[in-house]
Amino acid sequence: MSVINTNMSSIIATNAIIANDRDQQQAMERLSTGLRINAAGDDAAGLAISERMKAEVSGLTMAARNANDAISMLETVEGATREIHMAFQRMRELAVQASTDTYSHTDRAALDLEFQQLYNEIVRIATQTTWNNMTLMNGANDAATAAVTTTPLTIQLGKNAGQTMALTIKSFDPRTAIRNQLNLETINPGTGATILAGNVAGATPAVPLGGTNVASIATALGEDLSGNDEHIAARVAANGWDVRKNEDQAFGAAVLWSGEAGVATAAQSINILTRGNGAYTLIQMDKAITALSAERAKIGAFMHRLEYAGDNLTNVARHQEQSRSRIADADYATETTELSRTTIIAQASTAMLAQANAAKQTVLTLLQ
Repeated sequence: MSVINTNMSSIIATNAIIANDRDQQQAMERLSTGLRINAAGDDAAGLAISERMKAEVSGLTMAARNANDAISMLETVEGATREIHMAFQRMRELAVQASTDTYSHTDRAALDLEFQQLYNEIVRIATQTTWNNMTLMNGANDAATAAVTTTPLTIQLGKNAGQTMALTIKSFDPRTAIRNQLNLETINPGTGATILAGNVAGATPAVPLGGTNVASIATALGEDLSGNDEHIAARVAANGWDVRKNEDQAFGAAVLWSGEAGVATAAQSINILTRGNGAYTLIQMDKAITALSAERAKIGAFMHRLEYAGDNLTNVARHQEQSRSRIADADYATETTELSRTTIIAQASTAMLAQANAAKQTVLTLLQ
C-alpha cells in the first residue's frame, strides 16, 4: 500500500536506531568507567549485592590494618619490657654483689646508687612509654594507690560488630606491688651500725608482715618462688601476711616497693644497703624476672595470633573482592565486542532509514 503519512519502514529503522544507540552508549559507558553496573537500572539486584560485598571487603581490609596496628603497638610494649628485663638482670647482679660480707656498707651504698637509678628507669619506662599518645604499661596506677589494674584493649578483627579480640597488658610499674608493712633492714650510713633489723634475713617476728625469712624461703613460701601468690591465698590469710595477690601486676609476687599505700612519704623501693636486704632483693629479682619472662611470652603470643588473624582477613578480603568484581566490573572483551556490534548496526540502521525515506519518493511518480 502506497501511503505517505505513515512510513512504517522509516519507523522501524528509527526504533532500531534508538535501541541500538542505547546499547552503544551503555557499552561506551562501561568501557569508560570499567564498571558493568554504573546505575541501578543497569542491574538492580547486582547493584544491591555488589554494594553489600563492597562494604564487607572494605571492612575486612580495615580489620587487617587494625591487626597490623595492634602488632606494632605490642611490639612497642615488648621492646620496652626488653629494656626492663635488662635492667632487672643488672639489678640482680648488684643484689648478688651486695649479698656478701666482702663489701663494706660504703661499697653497698655505691652499689645501691646504681640499683636505685635502674629502679627509677623501670618506673619511667612503665609510665612514659606511649603508643599513639596512649600510656599502656602502668595500668593507670601510681604510687598513691595500692590497686593494681590491667589495661584492657579490644581489637576489631572482623567486618561486623562483635568480631573482636581482647588483650590485656599488665602494669609494669614496680610501685604497684606494695607490702604495706615490709621492714627492710636499715643502717647508719656513716658507721654501718644496724638501726632496724627489719623482718628479713633471719628475723622471725610472730607475724612476718610481708617480709620473708631468707633462710627458710623454700619452705616458708614454697610456690611463691614461681612469682605467683594467687594460689597460696589461704596460707596468706591464715598467717596474716600482707602479700599482694596481684595477677594484674607484671612482676607477679615480687615485692619491689614497700610502704603504706596512699602515703607517698612512707613508701620506698627495696634496696641493697645491707647484706640482708641484698639477699631479700635477690629473691625478689628472681620472682620479677620469672614473671616478666612469662608476660613477655604472652605478648609474643598475642603478636603471633594477630599475624595469623591479619593474614586470614587479607585472604578473605581478596576472595570476596574477586566475587564482587565478577558482578560489578566490566568485562572488556565482552564490552568491546558489544561496542563493535552496535557501531556496525548504527551504521546499517542509519543507511536503512535513508533507504526507507527515499523509497517514498516513488509516490511522486503517481502525481506526475
